[in-house]
Amino acid sequence: MVILKLIDGIDWVIFDLGDYFYTPVLIILILAFGFMHQKKKIEDNPAYKYYFAGLATKILFSLIFLLIFTEYYGWGDTCDYITSSMAVSKLYFKDSEQWWMVILEKVEWEQSLYYLFNNDTGFPAFHMWRGEETRFVIYISSIFSTLGMNSYMPTTVLVAAFSYLGVWKLYLFFTDYFPHLMKQMAIAVLFFPSLLFWGSGVMKDTYTFAASGWLVYNIYMIFFRKKKIPVNIILSLLNGLIILSIKPYIFVALFPGIVVWALFRKVKDIKNKVLASIAMPAMIIIGFGITMFVFSSLESEMGRYGNVDSAVKQAQTIQQDLSRSEQYGENSYSIGTIDGTFSGMLKIFPMAIIAGMYRPFLWEARNPVMLISGLENFILLMMTLWLLLKLKVIRFFQYIFSDPILLFSMIFTIFFMFAVGMASANFGALVRYRIPAMPFFAASVFIMLDKYNQYKKAQELPEKEEDEEEEREEE
Repeated sequence: MVILKLIDGIDWVIFDLGDYFYTPVLIILILAFGFMHQKKKIEDNPAYKYYFAGLATKILFSLIFLLIFTEYYGWGDTCDYITSSMAVSKLYFKDSEQWWMVILEKVEWEQSLYYLFNNDTGFPAFHMWRGEETRFVIYISSIFSTLGMNSYMPTTVLVAAFSYLGVWKLYLFFTDYFPHLMKQMAIAVLFFPSLLFWGSGVMKDTYTFAASGWLVYNIYMIFFRKKKIPVNIILSLLNGLIILSIKPYIFVALFPGIVVWALFRKVKDIKNKVLASIAMPAMIIIGFGITMFVFSSLESEMGRYGNVDSAVKQAQTIQQDLSRSEQYGENSYSIGTIDGTFSGMLKIFPMAIIAGMYRPFLWEARNPVMLISGLENFILLMMTLWLLLKLKVIRFFQYIFSDPILLFSMIFTIFFMFAVGMASANFGALVRYRIPAMPFFAASVFIMLDKYNQYKKAQELPEKEEDEEEEREEE
């Protein structure tokens, strides 16, 4: 049983026997399975050479994440999620009928909080139980709490191992398209420090990051590879449900990019350039219609993000909340006020994109976690500026519009980074919120670097052949 003690007004976690004895056993079992799975798959797919290392690194970072919040800060959202999921897990063994009442939400949350839970089960965190999104995370996490013997570390390890499935699927998606970039895609998807840190603990971001990657893989397998279609349809619906239930705005940013990717791929398959140029406008209209139809059909599921007005109001609310220095310290930033007008949105668009992609800058980092993010951002910024310089801007966009995957990744990145850069107003929130788009952004940079290198080699080849011919003539 987890014990809490109060020191200087802060609740500190004391780990129990399950944390100290069950955790090592669990990690050994998971890593043993990962090693055997890699050994089985690597003969057919060389990309699996990174499977075990990616899994081990993710588990390591999940524990680092937990320990920073329990041992350094003393508490955090991840602790609230775990203790709340423990309460739901214990409720099942106390009274399964009441558990089903809670899961199916047959009673109001106030009643379920005060009348179904007690001192034996523990109580879910009050501020999290009120929200539909956070309550959904608690429900999912309660499965892992049960398997983790209602202990902090095992629950965290199991969530990390489960979420790795979605992250790995995203890696397989990129390496299937770019098999010669396995190492680069591993860096972008599996080993990016901020993705490992913020996307491995028991948090919203871990589930939505994994679900987003897995959903993209499902779409790819259904419509492009046409493999295991029934399984991938079911999994795509489940992953879509997770995203819509936790962070609907991710779906709002992701879906238009998926539509563009699918339709643009069809246009690229048309060999006749005249037909392709005719088909492009038609595909744009079709894509817009599909997007509007899906968004209108899912308006109730997307909640506050179901229409533009309510989405902007929600962004205003989030921005105002996250900019409160008394709550979030001096870790905030400002790109201007969201006034809800079209001209106002255009005005802050460039600064929001820069914030989403590249901030905090190195000099804005106030702690070691922000410093790591600042270093990542600095490297990505330098790589982007180098590409813009070498490609003369025009070829930069030519590359994007020449490759369906690159176009999809950049559309999702720009939409998403604009949204989080506009609304976050706090670096701590920003580095968490943007992680679903970070692997797409980093992968895009690596893909364009590769395209540039191929272009340079193609230019150098005739010169090399000419030099060799001159040498032969001289001989």
